[in-house]
Amino acid sequence: MTGRQPAKALVIGAGIGGLACAVALRRVGVDVEVYERATELRAAGSGLSVMSNAVNALATLGIDLGLDKRGQVAESFLVLDQLGGGIRDLPFKEICDKVGAPSVCLSRSDLQEALLDAAGGVPLHLGATATGVEADGDGVTVRFADGRSARGDLLIGADGFHSAVRAHLVGPEASEDSGYVCWLGIVPFDHPVLTPGAVRHYWGSGQRFGLIDIGHGRYYWWGTKNMPAARSHAWDGTKDEITEAYAGWADEVRAVIEATPPEDILAVPSRDRAFLERWGDGPVTLLGDAAHPMLTTLGQGSAMAIEDAVVLAHTLAEPGACEDLPLALRTYEDRRRDRTRAMVAASRSMSDLEQADTPGLRKVRDDYFRLTPREELARQNEEALTFPAVPDPEPRVRRPLSPLERWYWTADRASSLSGVFRARLHGPLPVPLLRGALDALQARHPLLRVAVTGAADGTAGVEPAFRPVGGRPIPLRQVTVSPTDPAADTRWEREVDEHELVERIDWREGPLVRAVVITREAGPGHPEDVHDLLLTASHCIADGMTGLSMMRQWIELAARLGDGEALPRTSLRALPATEDLLPRRHRGAEGAAALTALMERDQEETERLRPRRVVPSDPVPFGERRTRMVHRSLTAEQLELLVRACRRHGTTVHGALAAAMVTAVAREAGTSEPAYFSIGSPVDFRGELDPAVSYDEAGSYAATLPSRVLYRPGTPLWPMAGAIGRDLVARREREEHLSVINLLGRAGPKSSADYEPFMRYMDEQGPLNLCLSNLGRYDFPARIGPWRVSDTQLVAAVSVTGAVVATANTSHGRLAWNFSYVDGIVPADRARRIADESVRTVLSAIHCTEGENR
Repeated sequence: MTGRQPAKALVIGAGIGGLACAVALRRVGVDVEVYERATELRAAGSGLSVMSNAVNALATLGIDLGLDKRGQVAESFLVLDQLGGGIRDLPFKEICDKVGAPSVCLSRSDLQEALLDAAGGVPLHLGATATGVEADGDGVTVRFADGRSARGDLLIGADGFHSAVRAHLVGPEASEDSGYVCWLGIVPFDHPVLTPGAVRHYWGSGQRFGLIDIGHGRYYWWGTKNMPAARSHAWDGTKDEITEAYAGWADEVRAVIEATPPEDILAVPSRDRAFLERWGDGPVTLLGDAAHPMLTTLGQGSAMAIEDAVVLAHTLAEPGACEDLPLALRTYEDRRRDRTRAMVAASRSMSDLEQADTPGLRKVRDDYFRLTPREELARQNEEALTFPAVPDPEPRVRRPLSPLERWYWTADRASSLSGVFRARLHGPLPVPLLRGALDALQARHPLLRVAVTGAADGTAGVEPAFRPVGGRPIPLRQVTVSPTDPAADTRWEREVDEHELVERIDWREGPLVRAVVITREAGPGHPEDVHDLLLTASHCIADGMTGLSMMRQWIELAARLGDGEALPRTSLRALPATEDLLPRRHRGAEGAAALTALMERDQEETERLRPRRVVPSDPVPFGERRTRMVHRSLTAEQLELLVRACRRHGTTVHGALAAAMVTAVAREAGTSEPAYFSIGSPVDFRGELDPAVSYDEAGSYAATLPSRVLYRPGTPLWPMAGAIGRDLVARREREEHLSVINLLGRAGPKSSADYEPFMRYMDEQGPLNLCLSNLGRYDFPARIGPWRVSDTQLVAAVSVTGAVVATANTSHGRLAWNFSYVDGIVPADRARRIADESVRTVLSAIHCTEGENR
């Protein structure tokens, strides 16, 4: 964080988690202030364990608290019955040695003292009860009951089980009672059966007891006893009741209770809360018991708080993290969520097992520990005692837009330039499941976590750049349709036409994607729920293949979430700009030469053939353009006939569809003599990049190649289809699709301020304004999890380089063929004529072929 003002963190709570947070953040250069509601800082008379995982976590920041001198290293761990008979000797010390750090047992006050010493001069404010939190774009303000307030860049709620910061984030919550009270004590003690570093757990019926050496001649003990929540939550008994509860237990158990003065015995309810999946919002997050309170069974509460603090510090220390603190805090939360969730669940499960109070359950409990192989017990302990490696820095996209991306961004500001992707799911689908899966999808892809900085007016010197955004989930809009609505089946078309193609994505705030779920519940004539899912993504971050892949991933993640699976939050790599991934032969001087040759060929061909474009009905200014769509499709039977006809004539489905569109445009224009027309074909090049890019990675990896094709009135479709297919093959062999990626960088505008005349030239005189983006056969699964999937397809918004742009894909046995157009440049009735004529031309051609076959 050198070279800039350090971030200032406000930590609420001066318990173990809050002080560990202060120590860790100070170590990485964050300014810290701690606020504690208590009027004096003193720890309750209880003990705890700082497990090996927490010691190793602190070591990653070079922090050594010297705990072995303040407490006692655990040397043995025995599980015993209530009389002191052996159940199992756990391989605890062996695992601590293996992971490379001791587990230390000590009093809470000793650990607090060690953390205060390590925190040094961190300001600590007592008597500060937080009552209000106000976050804005510049930071966060905390207000306290005595009228004070504090201002910082970020706020960490480390204020324990009754966290005021958590209450601010999630509101009132109920706690989950474990069904027993817990008694705690620390006392100077010795007994013949005890050895240095002993940890001994005793199990009875609905009762347990722990006896732990915390060094310097002191022992920490705890006892539990099942009882109704009304009693355990506010136990008001006497020491005699505790003594009676453990009558007949092992001599050392009874002796340590007897040795403890009544005033030194604490009674606390044993409870936790439902695990919280979202720990923060904006510049606010949680840590330790405030985020994930857990039962004490595994002795990992303090360790989890320390791990949280260390991971938070490492995350804030990453390059650029403090430039986007909300994103850094969400990254920290993602990194901690799976481990803490598992630890909370394991603590609750083990608590239920160990607190068994019937003969059958006690036998299951005791037999499990007696009979489980030592290797399995060692594995379980090692997993808990191993601090997960400090993760690599979160993949983030933080760079200027490449020339190609800048062109998409500029065109989008003139008129929405995005893709809309649709899939239909059949069966019950809770919206919270979709929300959770969408969050997991966003966590997976760096480009789904970006916005664009740049001057909307193209001011020179303020060039656009991707920047990460934190705390801004992908928007999810819900639309409910009555099952009796006669237009329910086509409601998705209305949503696409009236909203998704029209309303721009907010590139300033991000993310550059949004989602819609349109639900028609089961009803008369409709035996099952039907949901149309829509994903709309800016062309800066997604092409057609990207969008369909993201749709598939979204549904797959929802299925996994529905099965109760904890979704991983790991992110894919953050890729550089497409131009930087081109093969070496398309970079530098060699790439410039290839581009020059392409431009010369295109110029010569254009001058010689003088290809025609779609003639605008009316001019429409850039800022007033509105994309609309016409949905068409081919049935499974028609598609099969088309594929068969294409094989017979030695061409491709893409060639046939493109030729049909040229024919429709030519006929609609009244073309009576042979003439050349231009039609563009986007070509995917993911596999040719260095390194190659997976279809499951977000990004825009398609280049549009123009084909100039001769239309002859009254002639069959197939010669034109074959010519388009051969032209694309030849262009791909010359790698023109790779050369054209360099076009904007070498021959396009040099700054955003220069784009207006370039856009006008491309719009009025560019090589084409008719395009077919055909993804071909996309094998979208017909079933994902519990849902049947159908009708997967895509629609493209049109901007400044197209009048009519069609998208096509073959999925679920049908060919979806959607025609987008700029309203006014191509009026609605004209667009429908072009779409209908394109379909009629294809069907007529395949029927003629079938007639020839007969």
